[in-house]
Amino acid sequence: MPETVNCVCGAILRLPPHAKGKSLKCPQCSRRINVPLPGAAVAAAAPSPSPPPSSPESVRATATDAQLTCSICLTKIGVGESVRRCATCDQLYHDECWSEVGGCGTFGCKEAPASDKSEQSPQAPLTAWGDHKNCPICGETIKSIALKCRYCGVTFETADPQSVGDLRRSASQKAELASVRQSVIALFVAALLGLCAPLIAIVSLFYLIPRRAQLAKCGPLYMIMGWTALGLSCCYCILFFLLVALKQ
Repeated sequence: MPETVNCVCGAILRLPPHAKGKSLKCPQCSRRINVPLPGAAVAAAAPSPSPPPSSPESVRATATDAQLTCSICLTKIGVGESVRRCATCDQLYHDECWSEVGGCGTFGCKEAPASDKSEQSPQAPLTAWGDHKNCPICGETIKSIALKCRYCGVTFETADPQSVGDLRRSASQKAELASVRQSVIALFVAALLGLCAPLIAIVSLFYLIPRRAQLAKCGPLYMIMGWTALGLSCCYCILFFLLVALKQ
């Protein structure tokens, strides 16, 4: 008996040990596939009781596994990829696909996640962009809710499809925020030391006020440091003026 069977939709299914003479349901197109006995074709029959399921461990795909297709994301399994094999139906899935679904993707399998059909049960968020999207960097097809491309490793700030221009703008904004953080730290340290207080006060005033929006995105810590630097510099300036006035 072959270790795998081909469906008319193109999917390749690995046969579980108890599939001899039984019929399987294709997880991709839901067609029934009859598994023949050696030398004869046997009609579909009820599956025999399967052993209790166990949580599969993540393993690396071999050259034989690379001939199969993950029925969750519908992409080929590459050699060396992190995969999991269902202990009940013996189907192979990408590790991240198994984790995202919460179990096996075969309908009716004991390893499949239980669904709550009650009206009060929270539903998974749906997307208007379909089930898949293309990575703007490598062009590979990934799941529409993915925040990281599993092919090139690029990360996304949102699950909505993004273009190369969107990623460039996002990277530019991150670099600008990093520059603001470094400048705020430098102003804060200079203000604490009290050196050149009038100059630090002027620089803080003209630097921080036009960048209030960026400063707010940097977080509350940097906002406190920035406005504290401005306040301390102004206080030092007032003290200097008072000292000069008293000496005169």
